[in-house]
Amino acid sequence: MSSSSESDVNVYGLIPNRDANLAALILFAIVWFFQTIFGLWYRQWWFGTAFFIACGLETAGYIGRFLSHGDPYDLNYFLLQIICLTLGPAFFMGGVYFLLAKFAMIYGNNISRLKPMWYSYIFISCDLCSIVLQAIGGGMAATALQDDKSTDSGTHVMVAGLAVQVASMSLFIGLCVDFFLRVRKFQKQADSSSRGTVFEEKYAHILENRLFMPFLYAIGICTILIYIRCIYRLIELAEGWSGYLILHERYFLVLEALFVFLAAFVMTIIHPGFVFGRTHIPVKGLHRKSKTAGTSKDEELSAYGERNNNTIASANLA
Repeated sequence: MSSSSESDVNVYGLIPNRDANLAALILFAIVWFFQTIFGLWYRQWWFGTAFFIACGLETAGYIGRFLSHGDPYDLNYFLLQIICLTLGPAFFMGGVYFLLAKFAMIYGNNISRLKPMWYSYIFISCDLCSIVLQAIGGGMAATALQDDKSTDSGTHVMVAGLAVQVASMSLFIGLCVDFFLRVRKFQKQADSSSRGTVFEEKYAHILENRLFMPFLYAIGICTILIYIRCIYRLIELAEGWSGYLILHERYFLVLEALFVFLAAFVMTIIHPGFVFGRTHIPVKGLHRKSKTAGTSKDEELSAYGERNNNTIASANLA
């Protein structure tokens, strides 16, 4: 808890907790290390790049908060943490958004209401809009702080940016639920008509992976944790820089630091590479090469062998 005098002498309105922010710094640095290793090894480039940037931003943000404990008056430390910790979750979700596009390809994009790449186009665009608004608002608020003026205008712009992020995530969650309900519906129809499965046969090994269902739950947990964090930050900033939530760091440490860390952690212990391996899943609308372009040599040989077998079988029937 902060006193009124603390609110008058530094931009936080409190002294950031040294040990808690140091712990967050170390934990995010560890996750960042493993995300880097897994990203390079499994070559899931879109997800890996998004989470690499996100974990790096989170680590930098807690460096700023840790340093602010020793000097809460330094505006550079304050800006470092607020900019990095504001942008980080947007990159986490950028990686998750692309996973839904991959699932649309795995299950067959006829099941999805949207073309696979549109999931990324729509939600990453919304995130970019949110990031720009929050960056502009943060810059306005920082300038106002330096000039000892009201930060209300900048705060309102930041709130608008967070509102866009919450709204886009709400839509994304709704589309995710709808997509997997449609998968279940199509599968039941396929089972009842003895047509087999609804997914693409070449991705059967992914769906049969014992980590596939835990992976889906991990994505759900990650999304919900980031969603709750965004709602918290929206309410926090809506109260203003002297509001109750922003002046009580325990809420920040749980709803921001802990929740975002758990979101990153769950996507590290069940990394997409553990499920997809190095399988390249060309997303319709992004990859414009031929159907076999981007597949592994083994997959090409398997497809070639299957075509030969079908040709031989047709000849025998003739």
